[in-house]
Amino acid sequence: MVSPEKTVWEGKASLATFRTLEGSMGVLDKRAPLVVSLDVAPLKLQSENGPIEFAVHGGILKMDGELLIVITDAAERVEDIDIYRAEAARKRAMDRLEKARNDRERIKAKFSLQKNLLRERLGKER
Repeated sequence: MVSPEKTVWEGKASLATFRTLEGSMGVLDKRAPLVVSLDVAPLKLQSENGPIEFAVHGGILKMDGELLIVITDAAERVEDIDIYRAEAARKRAMDRLEKARNDRERIKAKFSLQKNLLRERLGKER
């Protein structure tokens, strides 16, 4: 799993569950090839060391049967989420959405709000 800033996670997993723009799904290793667009949603992996959950902020998932690759704008492990920072960012996004003067500002604010609602929810569930 990679973002523009870093490799978010690398390892072996037997199962990945995630939400695409069309709905939720999962893949096992040795699966037929697949390329999907990811929604802003949790991505869960069953790794050799146990389950791992990430907040994934959109992106592309590619499975070639052996290798699962996730390319995303941003992702973070649930245990790394700072709930207070997510709450503050959500409030700022809501304020920007209310003050948006055009479609571009509205779309950016909605995306930021969606990301921070996910971060806040997952952070509170841990």
